[in-house]
Amino acid sequence: MNNVSSGVPYVVIYCDESRYELTPYHQFMSIGGLKIPYYKKAELSHLLKGLKHSCGLNSELKWSKISKKRLEDYKKVIDFFFEYSDMSFRAIVVEQAKVQFDKFHGKDRELAFYKFYYEMLEKWLPPGNEYLILLDYKNNRGAERYTTLKIYLERHLRGKAWIRDLTIINSKETPLAQLCDVMVGAVAAANNGIRSGSAKENLANYIALRGGLESLCKSTALTADKFNIFKMDLR
Repeated sequence: MNNVSSGVPYVVIYCDESRYELTPYHQFMSIGGLKIPYYKKAELSHLLKGLKHSCGLNSELKWSKISKKRLEDYKKVIDFFFEYSDMSFRAIVVEQAKVQFDKFHGKDRELAFYKFYYEMLEKWLPPGNEYLILLDYKNNRGAERYTTLKIYLERHLRGKAWIRDLTIINSKETPLAQLCDVMVGAVAAANNGIRSGSAKENLANYIALRGGLESLCKSTALTADKFNIFKMDLR
C-alpha cells in the first residue's frame, strides 16, 4: 500500500466485463467500471440493498436475469444510478474480430483482454486521487495478470495519483458491483444486437435515454463524466 496523505480523495472503482468470449454471436465485448468516492461506499451499498429488497430482487443483480417480469424493477435500479451524482460509469467497446492477437498480443487472448482493461481505466484516473480498483473474479491462466495491470497503471500515473490496491471481489456479495454488471451487460448486448421487443432491449434503450444518448452503440464525448462510452477504433 502506498503512503498517501489523509487529505487525498479516495475513490473506489468496481469493474466488470461482458461478452469477452469471441463467438459468432459475441463480436463486441465491453469492459466497464462504476466509480464512487470511498466515503459514499457504505451509504450507497446500503441504499441499493434497500432498493433491491423493496423490489423483491433478493438474488444477485445480473444483466442475464432481466425479464419482462423484472423489467420495471431493473429500471428503478438504473434510476438509482442516474439520481445519485456521486456515481459515474465508463465502458469501452471492442470489436473482437479486429483485434490483431498475433501482431500485438503474442497470440495471447488473455493478455489482450487485460490490455483493454488498462485502456478502460487509464483515462479514468485523474491526478490527485487514491484508487481502490475492484475486479470480479476471473479464472486467469496467468497468475500475475492483476499485479501486472496494477504496475502498468502506476507507471501511467507517475506519482500524480496512487493505486491503493487492485484486487478481486465476489460480486454476489457486492450490490454496487452487480449494478456495474447490469450496465456493462447492456452496453455489450446493445452492440451485439438484442432481440427486438425483449425486456433487455427495453432496458438498454432506457439506459441510453437516461444517459442522454440515442443508443448504447455510439461513443459519448470523452469529457462525458456521469456516463461515458468509448467504442474503440481498431483499424
